[in-house]
Amino acid sequence: MKEFRIFYSVLVLFVFIMCFVYQSRMMPLLLLILILCPVFSFIVMLVNFLAVRLALSSGKPGDNAGGASLEIVAEKHEECGVKLYLQNRFLFPVSPIRIIGDFQSQHENETTFSKKILMTDIPPLSRSVVGLPFCLPFRGEYTIRIYEVCVYDLLKLFRLRRRLDMQARLIVLPRDKTPADRGKETEADTESPASVITSHRSNMFNSLREYREGDSIRNIHWKLTAKQDELVIKQPEQSLNNSAVIFNDFSAEFGENYLTRRMLDAVIETSLAVTKKILTDGNGVISCWHGARGSEKYELTEYAHYSYLFSAFTMLPQEPSAKDFGGLISLFSPEIKEYHTIYIITPDLSRELLHTLEESGLAMTDGVVAVTFTAAPPSSEIKEYIRNETKIKLLEINDESHYFNME
Repeated sequence: MKEFRIFYSVLVLFVFIMCFVYQSRMMPLLLLILILCPVFSFIVMLVNFLAVRLALSSGKPGDNAGGASLEIVAEKHEECGVKLYLQNRFLFPVSPIRIIGDFQSQHENETTFSKKILMTDIPPLSRSVVGLPFCLPFRGEYTIRIYEVCVYDLLKLFRLRRRLDMQARLIVLPRDKTPADRGKETEADTESPASVITSHRSNMFNSLREYREGDSIRNIHWKLTAKQDELVIKQPEQSLNNSAVIFNDFSAEFGENYLTRRMLDAVIETSLAVTKKILTDGNGVISCWHGARGSEKYELTEYAHYSYLFSAFTMLPQEPSAKDFGGLISLFSPEIKEYHTIYIITPDLSRELLHTLEESGLAMTDGVVAVTFTAAPPSSEIKEYIRNETKIKLLEINDESHYFNME
């Protein structure tokens, strides 16, 4: 913009000098035109500035553009986007128009939202659509913001700026993973995939009730269902011995930010999958983790509680917790030893963590399962120590697979 002003000033000065050098009637007329053109251009820009309208939309069917706030829910790696609608209600085109906001940036394996400038134009009496696509590899909450819009005049000598507060809130959900039985899937597995977490299942039933979403097909009372013409579920007897405790390590940090966020998602997705499977089998779960409100312990006794845990884990910060995972185990271990199975889901099975498990007595307790991931496996020395010196069962799973074995 600065260069246009300099060029135009030099041109006006040149014509002004020519008016004295050449005694021609055309030179004063040309000078007058050069003086009036910026005035006309400014007036057109002002009218365009008042006539331009902006709106956000997800682009999905039935989602009309409008408002300054938008919320979009998507899956990981799902190609979605936000559409910015720009409307020109005047006879002159708006060119160019500059939009400043936070848009998606891709740097190697890292996907972020950073401040960028978007240049476009709008034909007269029409509407333009600017697509802002995104495809995010990590769960969590993201925000696309638009800070301001600038309209320039035709000569690029002036601009008018409008401050904005438009934003689209993006919620990326964790993947729905499933503990599988050796990777096989049958007709029954479609609704409730089998796994070998049979230690949580109870064959004792003390009540009957109607079918609810999430109930295992194995618990259907087929004889009563045939008589009553509606699904009836055998309610398993709840006891502490059938329940499980899950310790979630959200504090592991690696040198590479991509791996850190990947492992954080792996802990969340694995924990949700195990929790869902245990609840589907009719047993209870106690989930422990370090959250924004401190050390949290949430008890799930029925499938309806799963939605709260899913929402809480989805909205967890994408940065590792600053609190030590060993402290979480030391805090809750005295009151959880009576439970049948204890899962410790961590991508960083270190010597310090093993020391904490030894001090708490969990290292020599039956039913303790340490779940880690092949992308960040423990050292061979630690594996050897766990196998020879503890009763801990070690499981390494592939965090990128939708199915994993719990055996």
